[in-house]
Amino acid sequence: MVWLKPKFVIAFLIFVVSLCFLAYVYQRTGDQSEEAEAQFVTGKHRNGAKSEQTRAEYVTGKPYVYDDEVDFRVIVITYNRDQSLMKLLRTIDELELDGDTAALEIWIDVNKEGLFHNKTVSEARSFRWKKGPTRVHIQTSHAGIYGQWIDTWRPRDRDSKELALILEDDISLSKYAYRWIKAVHRTYGSYPDFAGSSLTSDEQKSHDGSFRVLHRPKNETVFMYKCIGTWGFSPRTSMWADFQDWYHEHSTKKDFHPYVPKIVTTEWYKSFEASGKADSMWEQWFIYYAYKEKLFTVYNNLKTVNGDDKSCLCINRREVGLHVGSKGREDYCSLLDTWKDEFVSFPDRITRLDWNGDAVEKY
Repeated sequence: MVWLKPKFVIAFLIFVVSLCFLAYVYQRTGDQSEEAEAQFVTGKHRNGAKSEQTRAEYVTGKPYVYDDEVDFRVIVITYNRDQSLMKLLRTIDELELDGDTAALEIWIDVNKEGLFHNKTVSEARSFRWKKGPTRVHIQTSHAGIYGQWIDTWRPRDRDSKELALILEDDISLSKYAYRWIKAVHRTYGSYPDFAGSSLTSDEQKSHDGSFRVLHRPKNETVFMYKCIGTWGFSPRTSMWADFQDWYHEHSTKKDFHPYVPKIVTTEWYKSFEASGKADSMWEQWFIYYAYKEKLFTVYNNLKTVNGDDKSCLCINRREVGLHVGSKGREDYCSLLDTWKDEFVSFPDRITRLDWNGDAVEKY
């Protein structure tokens, strides 16, 4: 038997350990590279989990009708902002539903190559709502902001009592948002000029170009305004179905433009058309439809009623995204965290506001 000198044994052991360490570093580098490439993956997760659909026959570009019907359906639309999505979901988890049934539908868009954002899908699938079923839907092809907004909820019929709330992922909700929405629809749902309700709270400004703050007296808890507020929109059921049908018919007409005269959103939309980005402003189509049909959206006036900046039914966190190049402020207002029944003591004769914020009798 040949005995090696201790110094040779030590050198050999160091060599073996070095090889192991190099192998580990190589593997980690490969994993990190693979993880970077896997931010967007196609068709399925790396672990093989398929996208969750409630109906296999769903096709991007067609309004979606759910198999079940609930009192309240929350539609969350997202793409690649996983952290922002989770902030929204945590506030949804605290919603007061007052015993009503509800469902949460998370819609994730894919890019133009058909790839979805891996982290966003993973976070969405990990969330389980305390108040009802949670379903994750991955678009079958790129839907864009138009498809995400317009086609992710269609009432089962025009007389459906189901209420829906459509939310982009950069919104945070007051836990009393649904209580207010339900009261608005109960009070104004039969009004022929009622388009829906908006949770928009921290910035309520006119669209005539002056950007005046929309304002009502302290004794008026709500008001109607000609322009939709997309920061938490709950459409009237029958109106939304009609709008979907109208949009899908007119959006195929290349010579049609949804221009509403003398308002700033039309100028924004024209600038998007000129730069090839008109597909980023779906709301101009709804603004035109409401203009054509003479419809108003109901807003809350709670900041004025309470005389503070702590009464927002939702806030927009102004995350970097389609229309925001850098992170904006989210401290214009705090979420409403104290409830009084007088907040939903609504007048039968509600004030309607023109584009400039002045009161009008009708559209």
